[in-house]
Amino acid sequence: MSGASRKSIATELVRACRDAGTTHVFGVPGGGSNLDVVGAAIEQGMQFVLVHTETAAAIMAGVVGELTAAPGVCVATRGPGAASVVNGVAQALLDRQPLIAVTDCVAETDQARISHQRLDQQALMSPITKASVVLDGTQPHDAIAAVALSLQGPPGPVHIDIDPGRPTPVRAPQAPAIVNSAPDELDAVRELVAAAARPVIIAGVGVVAQSLAVRHATVAAINELASATNTPVLCTYKARGVTPDSQPWTAGVATGATIESPLLHEADLIIGIGLDPVELIPAAWPYAAPVVLLGGWQVDDSTFFEHHLHREVVGALPELIAHIAPHLHTTWSHAAGAHYRVQAEREVRAAIPASANGLTPQQVVDLAAAAAPTGTIATVDAGAHMLVAMPLWPTEQPGELLISSGLATMGFALPAAIAAALARPDRRVVCFTGDGGIGMALTELETAARLKVNLTIVVFNDNTLSLIAAKQQPEGHGGAEAVTYLPTDFAAIARGCGMRAERVGDVSSYANAVRAALAADGPTLLDVAVDPSAYGDVLDAIRGARAVTAPASAG
Repeated sequence: MSGASRKSIATELVRACRDAGTTHVFGVPGGGSNLDVVGAAIEQGMQFVLVHTETAAAIMAGVVGELTAAPGVCVATRGPGAASVVNGVAQALLDRQPLIAVTDCVAETDQARISHQRLDQQALMSPITKASVVLDGTQPHDAIAAVALSLQGPPGPVHIDIDPGRPTPVRAPQAPAIVNSAPDELDAVRELVAAAARPVIIAGVGVVAQSLAVRHATVAAINELASATNTPVLCTYKARGVTPDSQPWTAGVATGATIESPLLHEADLIIGIGLDPVELIPAAWPYAAPVVLLGGWQVDDSTFFEHHLHREVVGALPELIAHIAPHLHTTWSHAAGAHYRVQAEREVRAAIPASANGLTPQQVVDLAAAAAPTGTIATVDAGAHMLVAMPLWPTEQPGELLISSGLATMGFALPAAIAAALARPDRRVVCFTGDGGIGMALTELETAARLKVNLTIVVFNDNTLSLIAAKQQPEGHGGAEAVTYLPTDFAAIARGCGMRAERVGDVSSYANAVRAALAADGPTLLDVAVDPSAYGDVLDAIRGARAVTAPASAG
């Protein structure tokens, strides 16, 4: 491709993405190569989605990548666009989502005379991507290599600049081959499994972050194994739905905190399948049982489990599960998993004030779940409401509950919900967000209205960064002014963006409103007055005394 143009390079890149299964491109175009990418995408049958912020574009692309197991694509202009896309790209990195982030750039041959909007975008992007690549048109397979890299173990973002004829090209590295563990490592795991009487499985992001065929095979293998042996299965936030909540072996959520501790303290072996420490809160691992990890890639920080990690084996997950299945026998009773899950949910629901001023967070989630059709997808923002939504929202399949877990960034839920509605147009979508999180993504209300997506946005409105307020106790660092906003009418803002909206403050009004919203075509925002007084008790029920040591986003 000597003498290639920006347009021809963009066409090659888009073709590589299309061949890998990409369906959508999200972004805020500038005036350079990303317009060529947008044009090439439309020519090749993809949908371009114009958004308001580059962060939202990257979040949307990452979520589509997560749901479809194909690389999501976002575009941004050089300089401020590249700087703005960083948060969404970092989110994709830590949540193991395949993503191609394309930015305009100042051509290397022009850098001596142009300083306007010129940043070292490779230096900016390299720490938060699997690679930062410059496509110069001299190596036609570089685009294919970049796309392949985004998909392979673990999936993640690849940043691309397009600069035809660049004198010092930045090659796309080849995706590293997965090196399977040696047979003696598998034999050692088999012996640990055979010796256990009360094993517990924790399913993690690695189950989901695979091709759709391997994902389905892994999910089926986990459920067959748990069903045959009564082994309880905990699912991390990213793996919710890997085992259906309707099944007796599903034991609830695993966060690295208190909510799952009654079960894990009973375990004599913890089997992590696709479990990645990036999913767990940053606290000391408290369980005495040995840990074995079965993964599609070697985890970055296996030292998280300290001396409890006995073995880590890497390979195709369905095959690894098949290797241990004949040796797994337990003394767990039937429905042991469900017993622990119901117990945990009961503790979350019990943490409510005697007299609520507005709806309790538990009521907001439960009433929405009761009204939602089977298969409804929920997205959840970072913030106190996530402590309620993640254990209480029912799931039957992977991809029915989406959250920013590794980065835990606010402003995730609304763009994620728009992306989910586009990727799964046959599903209803509910967006759970706090007043802090919606404030970071307000402009995307217009995007939802313009696209007419079937989306119900539920704002937990208490004018406060409630999770941080709970963490202020008992010292009260910073006082109320550190966590409190003026009252905001989000329903009025939503109506101004062209969507239906309603403010509600009692159980009956909310129940009626959420039923109507879930039955209507197009988006609806419900601005719900929530009593935040339960959040401290919810935080204690889920994370216990260690909660104060783990930093978290607000909301």
